[in-house]
Amino acid sequence: MARSTCSLRSSSTWPPPRGPAVGLPQDWHSSGSSASLTAMANNGDVPGDGSAAGPGTWVEVADRVWTGVLEPDAVTIGLVAGGDGLLVVDTGSTPAQGAALRASAERLTGLPVRAVVVTHAHSDHAFGLAAFDDVDTFGHEGLADELASAPARARAAELGVDPGDLRTPSRPFALAAGVDLGARWVELAHLGVGHTRSDVVVVVPDARVVFVGDLAESAPSPVDGSPAPWFGPDSVPEEWAATLDAVLGLVARGDVRAVPGHGPVMTVQDLMLQRGQVAAVAGEVERLVRAGVPAERAVAEGRWPFPAEHVAEGVPVAHARLVAAGVRPDPPQLPLLGR
Repeated sequence: MARSTCSLRSSSTWPPPRGPAVGLPQDWHSSGSSASLTAMANNGDVPGDGSAAGPGTWVEVADRVWTGVLEPDAVTIGLVAGGDGLLVVDTGSTPAQGAALRASAERLTGLPVRAVVVTHAHSDHAFGLAAFDDVDTFGHEGLADELASAPARARAAELGVDPGDLRTPSRPFALAAGVDLGARWVELAHLGVGHTRSDVVVVVPDARVVFVGDLAESAPSPVDGSPAPWFGPDSVPEEWAATLDAVLGLVARGDVRAVPGHGPVMTVQDLMLQRGQVAAVAGEVERLVRAGVPAERAVAEGRWPFPAEHVAEGVPVAHARLVAAGVRPDPPQLPLLGR
């Protein structure tokens, strides 16, 4: 399952394409869930490798909470059912894909979509929003500027999306919002910045599920097969770990399922490991600045917990931000303990 691009950048090299050989196996959902939570409902859609198809299969990860996968970026989208209707988590890469997603969700449940939340502005999560103009749509208030940016419009052109069809949420929020689905309450929260400046998590308290967007990822890297998030030019590695600390506070009990933006459900241990790795990226960027390594050599000279391809776009920007904030190379030290 290729993930060709997930950022707003027009460059097709961010992130590098995910090859099919390292895609998720068909039964990835069964590895960490009991049989009662892995019921699959085949909804009749035929998934394609383009950006107009809905999910081919829905996986029920908790009571009336499903996940599906949309191509071409293998994005994990969510569906939450209440008594009155549905909440969709993320919308796919194009308005056509958003429409296919909506039809699939309503066919699966027999309920109408009442609300949508976008976890961040990247194309695979946000560009299908035009298919939901008649319902409440939620997202961080920063999405408006990000979706109006030149990189967003360039990415839309790559996908064949009219820039006029890029929508911003009708119900933007700064910190938190709630959605009443009838007999089920869903909470939306901006816990901090990290993967982007507009990251939002979606909490379904009674089902004990948290959708974390791309703050964490369990999909295998095309480089070495290990789980790894992507650091883009809009990422903030120096604050990302603190945001994951807040996420960990939500899933501290072992029975809470964390659904990432790409890949299968993650455990608390998975999140803790990735939190430490993200912190290591931030620490390594600062070490390089203090060692006098210039931004253009930082990726090559750094020691990274993820493949270098995963940090290549984000590290130079973070390096420049630290320099602008006044971080300077350390002065030479005397060899007090000898040479």
